[in-house]
Amino acid sequence: MLKQMSLVLAVSLAVGVAGCATGPTVTSQTVIVAGVGPVEVEQLDVEVAEVNPAERMVIVRQGRQTWPVAVPSVFGDLQNINAGDNVRIRRVEGVILGAKRARKGAKPTIVYTEAVSNPSFQNLPDKFIVRTLTVTARFESFDPATGVVSYVGPLGPRTREVTDPGIQDAIRRLKRGDMVELTFAEGFHFQKN
Repeated sequence: MLKQMSLVLAVSLAVGVAGCATGPTVTSQTVIVAGVGPVEVEQLDVEVAEVNPAERMVIVRQGRQTWPVAVPSVFGDLQNINAGDNVRIRRVEGVILGAKRARKGAKPTIVYTEAVSNPSFQNLPDKFIVRTLTVTARFESFDPATGVVSYVGPLGPRTREVTDPGIQDAIRRLKRGDMVELTFAEGFHFQKN
């Protein structure tokens, strides 16, 4: 368990490396959240490569991969984050809120909107910020029997259960290889080590 929390930030993992064969190393832990049940908390340990306070952007690195982390103004200035600092990014993926075909020529990306209030994430073990996000990814498959959609996004291959019948109908119309925009709610935690 982490002993100190020095900074909590909402994280934007907008990885623009569509053709990479490998993604960042992500570990996960299952925790029980009151009212929600078991959830997977994914963790990435990264190094700060660059800080741009004017743009509110921190570039993080893991191995040879780098990607930007957008820092909302609600978290103050970035004066205590420097190149070479080690940070831990933790995330909990929520439900899929929407799905639609992406525009032609779209590349795998993750785009975040402002922080939202969502009580389902308030019982996580640390202080997480909840945001909505849209993942642009390559659609792989959908299993109507289990409700599981498979896609390849900026962080590599992923699967997610879809429970909403309207979203399931939208996903059924997709073909393997189509680019899709999936909208999620997620909880994030960003901590300087």
